[in-house]
Amino acid sequence: MSTSHEQRPRPTARAALLRDPVLRALLLVTAAFTVWYALPGTGASSDAKLALFWPIQVLLDVIFAVFSARMGAVPGVSAAHRRFWRLIAAGGVLLTAGDAAQGVQTFATPVDGMVQGGALQSGLVTCGSLVCLLAMVLHPTNTAGRERLRFLLDAATVIAATAVFVWYLSPSVELREGGGALLLALASAGVSLAGSFGLVKLMLGRNMPFTPIAGWSAGLASVLIGLSTGLTAALVEVIRPEVAMLARLLPCALLAAVPRINEANLRADPDILARRPVRPFSLLPYIGVAAAYVLLIVSLARGSLDARVWGVVIGVLLVTGIVVTRQLIAFTDNARLLGEVDRSMQALAAQEERFRALVQHSSDITVIAGADHVVSYASPAVERTFGVPPESVIGRRMDELTVAEGRDEWRARLDDLLTRPGDSITVRLRVPHLDGRERWLTAVATNLTHVPSIGGVVYNAHDITDVVAFQDRLRHEATHDALTGLANRALFAERIAAAGGRASVLIIDLDGFKAVNDTYGHHAGDALLRAVADRLRHCVGPADTVARLGGDEFAVLLPGAALASAEALTRRLHECFAEPVEVDQALIPIRASIGAACGALADADRLLRDADAAMYSVKHGQRDRAAL
Repeated sequence: MSTSHEQRPRPTARAALLRDPVLRALLLVTAAFTVWYALPGTGASSDAKLALFWPIQVLLDVIFAVFSARMGAVPGVSAAHRRFWRLIAAGGVLLTAGDAAQGVQTFATPVDGMVQGGALQSGLVTCGSLVCLLAMVLHPTNTAGRERLRFLLDAATVIAATAVFVWYLSPSVELREGGGALLLALASAGVSLAGSFGLVKLMLGRNMPFTPIAGWSAGLASVLIGLSTGLTAALVEVIRPEVAMLARLLPCALLAAVPRINEANLRADPDILARRPVRPFSLLPYIGVAAAYVLLIVSLARGSLDARVWGVVIGVLLVTGIVVTRQLIAFTDNARLLGEVDRSMQALAAQEERFRALVQHSSDITVIAGADHVVSYASPAVERTFGVPPESVIGRRMDELTVAEGRDEWRARLDDLLTRPGDSITVRLRVPHLDGRERWLTAVATNLTHVPSIGGVVYNAHDITDVVAFQDRLRHEATHDALTGLANRALFAERIAAAGGRASVLIIDLDGFKAVNDTYGHHAGDALLRAVADRLRHCVGPADTVARLGGDEFAVLLPGAALASAEALTRRLHECFAEPVEVDQALIPIRASIGAACGALADADRLLRDADAAMYSVKHGQRDRAAL
């Protein structure tokens, strides 16, 4: 169920115009005085309509000035846009003052059908128009360099085309008639062109201070005001005064609505100006050129080359010259851009060739796989690592290229990486070689699925098989006896700590070992130690640990074994030691004293001391070959 606190969706910019109460009221007022002025039988004389003309004109000026000032206070409007609308409001104030002064003068000294202003009104209106023109000229267009030059030429094309139409449609351009009507028509045309230039400048720029609907409305009003001024001056004796009044009021009513249209659009859609697309070119200048040529054809079809037609011909030639200049500049820019593109393409080709050479001859592997983990590219280094050509890898899944052990974890990490575009992970992989050996790789996987030119995960892998083998060798040497290959004292201590619970420990010490070294030499003693190590390895189980503690002393760890198991192993060891060791054709007997202890590994030091004490009791004859 909806509540009163729910926010209603904002209407669109166009829908806001139909819902705006001010625009509705202005539309009704315009319709009312249009009917009153247009229809001859409305029950009012021309004098009465003239008496109401200037108050209506002043009211429209006030509406224009007030809502232009309101636009300067709309939240979110930039400083440049605020300055623009404040200057427009100042111009509206001058227009209001001029029309108000003329209204007072008309009431004081009425003239039949007089809708033209006097000197004071013309001066104030001219100043107001100049202030509005200043606002349009000073407003930044955010263009610079060659772009600004192209922008000015496009604006000049539109203005020249507009001037052609203003000249042709003004009824007082016959040079032979002369007089004030001609001057007034030319003045109105100049004002209209100046306003059109400012509007075109803003609409073609990148910093338009009004919405498109408001801009087009202002442009139409500016042109109509200029034309209506010329029409009323030239046809004052031909048309009814009421029609001349209406021709003056309607464009002013449209102009008064412009700031309110802009405000309604912005309040309904505050981002409408920010979303305005920046186009590489505008069709407006070309539309102006086409319209000027159509007008030239129409004017020539009249069959007489009067001043009106000659003005169109000169205007079309001017438009053509501007367009040709614009195109020559465009050709120059295009040639320069094509040269830059060629140089960029050459540099890109050189970089691509350099990159290809690096990839082709690199020892590192580069692989690209899609979001489905299927390989789409593999560098030539794949053949050195996998023993197969890179083409045979394309189309296979990444997890299929690794050994089965750890494949599930690798797949899970890849799936997680796909959820984080732009991130990377570093992993170690074991991959099978064609010759049956396994190779170790360190790989950096980077998720570039969001990059259109790649659209997948990039793997950069380096073969570290030799490094891993070297590390394994260092680790083995640090934990094993170099002579016998058995675990050393440090590894034996780690195994005791890792076993936990209860265990049995055997301490084995060779008897008469010094005599062997003295009699047969140290190489014989080393051979004897290696033989003892081999026989110890053969007698224990896979879970047991045999270590050389140093010199001729050995130890055996039996995790979880009871004392009976240690006793059984002691008997097996004596049986294994019963056969002598042959060194340089001499048989050297193996005599050993064995001590065993069983207990909790939490007190491993005491367990080792007990086993060592048991061994010494055997060595000193207190027990028979073994002590438990």
